[in-house]
Amino acid sequence: MEVEEWVMGHETAQNMLRRIGPRTTGLAPLVPALQRIVNLHGRHVVEVAGASGSAKSEFLLQGYDGWDGGVLWFDLDGHFDVLRLVRLLQAHIHQEARRRYEEGNEEEDEMEDGEQVLETCMERFFYTRCYSSLEFISALKSSRNHLLRAQTCGKGFRILVIDSIAAFYWLDRSAPFKGGAGNPSLSLQGAMQAVVRELKELRKLSQPTGLLVMASKCNIYSSNFSDTNDWASGLRKDNRQVDSAHEKDSRRSGLQQREFMPAVWQEFITHRLLLQSKVADGTETLFSAEWLRPALLNVDEFTINDTGFMLTNR
Repeated sequence: MEVEEWVMGHETAQNMLRRIGPRTTGLAPLVPALQRIVNLHGRHVVEVAGASGSAKSEFLLQGYDGWDGGVLWFDLDGHFDVLRLVRLLQAHIHQEARRRYEEGNEEEDEMEDGEQVLETCMERFFYTRCYSSLEFISALKSSRNHLLRAQTCGKGFRILVIDSIAAFYWLDRSAPFKGGAGNPSLSLQGAMQAVVRELKELRKLSQPTGLLVMASKCNIYSSNFSDTNDWASGLRKDNRQVDSAHEKDSRRSGLQQREFMPAVWQEFITHRLLLQSKVADGTETLFSAEWLRPALLNVDEFTINDTGFMLTNR
């Protein structure tokens, strides 16, 4: 009926804006920290940063679990756990079915088959394992065909996940510079420029809904936090202006960390979320999520169990 109204010219302005406007994530019950940014949509790039063991990969899995469209997942560090993803999906499918039954929306014998719903969810998931920046760039280029085929079938992708964007940082940084006409650089700067260029191209192909990009990044901490004695002496000068802004975020959070990614990536991201972990009560691990860009005063604290995140009042 909606298609017929559009063809006949009877589509209202409200329906038009709903059809072509940016799509929000719909992650409310799964990732509370993301709900503080109420207008996340397909033109945003979210960096999930934190030290090793701060639940970055788990956070990305929870984000996919709450998404209602196709997902492109690029695993750069080999931490993807398909069994964990299946368990999360099964738990949330069961919770949703039980909730609808208790609200009287479905009879018990009419509840949807959980295995069928799980199969539908996994069909929307496209996983790629990359072992170098060159493989990652090639995979991004080949993803254009996935996007075009999905749009042809009316099943577009809504989110692109990178875990972790800094996986090849040291390999690319130590690579020899091979710039020149007809011979592009495979160094750190050249590789990241190519990655950002391909991500922008994928977002163009995903119009009008766009493509939300979520990338995890492992922070590196230093004991010396002075501006004159940088722990990473090999950083390019064009990083310093962006780096100074990130240092303010780090100092505000009481952390001694320095931004090490090239400026082209830092300028590409629109949101930055900091994850931290600590041991509470001697045994239980407590996690926290704080928005650094945009800067928010609220800090969400949570634990992780078999069903996902559990907010705590500590």
